[in-house]
Amino acid sequence: MPTIVNFLSFITTRRGRSSSLSSTSSLSSSPEQQPLLHHRYRRRIQQQQQQEQKRNQNVSLPIFDMTVWTIAAALLSCLGGFLFGFDLGVVGGLFIAPSFQTHFGIDPNDKIREADINGNIVAVLQIGCLVGSLAATTTADKLGRKWSITIAAAIFTLGGILQIIGDGLSMLYAGRLIAGFGVGAMSMLVPVYVAEIAHQNQRGVLGGLWQFFIAAGLAMSYWTNYAVQSHVNHTDNALWRIPLIVQLVPGVIMLIGMPFLFETPRCLCAQEKVDRARVVVSRIRGLDVNDPKVEKEIQQIQSGILLLQESLTNAASRRGGGKLAGWRLVFSKQNRRRLLIGSALQMFQQLTGTNIINYFSPQIYRSIGLSSNTAELLATGVYGLVKMSVTLIGFSCLVDRYGRRKLLIGGGVAQSLSLISVAICAGVRPPSTMTDGPIHPASYAAIAFLYIFAVFFSMSWGPIPWLYCSEIYPMWMRAKSTAVTTAINWILNAAVGKFSPLLLVSSTWGTFVFYGLWNVVMAVFCLIFVPETKGKTLEEMDMLFSYNRSVINDGEESVISEEQLQPQEERIVKSSQSKN
Repeated sequence: MPTIVNFLSFITTRRGRSSSLSSTSSLSSSPEQQPLLHHRYRRRIQQQQQQEQKRNQNVSLPIFDMTVWTIAAALLSCLGGFLFGFDLGVVGGLFIAPSFQTHFGIDPNDKIREADINGNIVAVLQIGCLVGSLAATTTADKLGRKWSITIAAAIFTLGGILQIIGDGLSMLYAGRLIAGFGVGAMSMLVPVYVAEIAHQNQRGVLGGLWQFFIAAGLAMSYWTNYAVQSHVNHTDNALWRIPLIVQLVPGVIMLIGMPFLFETPRCLCAQEKVDRARVVVSRIRGLDVNDPKVEKEIQQIQSGILLLQESLTNAASRRGGGKLAGWRLVFSKQNRRRLLIGSALQMFQQLTGTNIINYFSPQIYRSIGLSSNTAELLATGVYGLVKMSVTLIGFSCLVDRYGRRKLLIGGGVAQSLSLISVAICAGVRPPSTMTDGPIHPASYAAIAFLYIFAVFFSMSWGPIPWLYCSEIYPMWMRAKSTAVTTAINWILNAAVGKFSPLLLVSSTWGTFVFYGLWNVVMAVFCLIFVPETKGKTLEEMDMLFSYNRSVINDGEESVISEEQLQPQEERIVKSSQSKN
């Protein structure tokens, strides 16, 4: 009997294979061999062929088949996101610490002045981040990504020390400004570094690490504030200095560890260090340095750089040279569409309303019904854990499966509904009617909707704008273009940090309606203007964003001209022949 079962199993397997082969052969037949097929069905066959090719490519390198070198480089560099997130969240606990308010002369009874000072403390860091993200473009191309991140870690450490020893608002502002230089530089450099070492099938996972570490730093800052407030006397300056000391740890680790990592192969090729780039590719792909796959990737990088240099040099000669030629090319027609989309995504990320919760969550929980510092910090800590957990799920399972565009659209709609629900709950239970009695059910509902907001943000608008902006720009202008989009993020971040506490003092429910409506706007923007980049190599982005491109109904597949679909080496040969 087992023999018969095995024989039937064998026959079934053979039939499945033969049917698969026959279907594949029918798909691979040319349109000339299928004269009766309608054009629409031919198009469908071509799409199926392309999807089959992508599946075959994905089999060669599964998403989680990463080398130790790749994992180590991504984890260590993304510690910049941890200190970024820690710095975002730690100030919320400091603002309600009695010893902090006393040390810096903040009167908690003067709500308008308190909100103004709190806004300044937040905004001055964002101004430093803005300057740092723009300044990092110079070192990113000249010194490379690795050493630029190391310098940024050193600057952040210096700023953190000034915040700890600060004896007045002036030194606190100076420390946060200097720390902002380092955080801003890392916010531009780290996503670029990770994108340039990642295989296209791993880019969503590794790029999402940046947002995961931001969420982890945010959660760590909330629970640090909670632990310190629970065990340290409220009149002791250690109440606010201990969280600032903890904040220095990831910066010091990066300062020590980054010099032992490698430079990205694309940066090495751009600096004409091809042999070193070949060694790096072999390490991060887990292949022998003489493996044909290593040589093929190096050739793809070199040909992409050569094409971009040629086209950009021609554009620069038409527009004039000089030190600003590179910046003029960033804003040129060739890059304008990408720059506008990237800038819009970074702007919209700040208008989701996430950072008003990150910066002022204890005050927000107080405004919707929680009455004690401990309860506010506990609710804030749970919020941080929710964001961290969902971010881990989002970037590891969703970004490379469903793509960037769908998650951005769905996330914007869900975030809007969550924030408007919070506004309704805050309107039902306004602060003027709150007492120290039992917590109103509307307050519990508002907290639940804030957590729901955190879930959808962590799967969509948290990680994706950083990932998208790190992958869509050409190598030759990636650092400068990413710096522009990151600067937009920090400009809006500073505005949110400065004016949001004043909005909260004026109207809690109105603040959430304001941000809820912006989430609708960004979902519509992504539906109309944002193309899908899932599965594209960094060198293929130039074809995706070219002007002679049309978008299929679902927005996930681009139709490129035949000339653009030719291998880059053939295009270089044709270009040189046409010149001769």
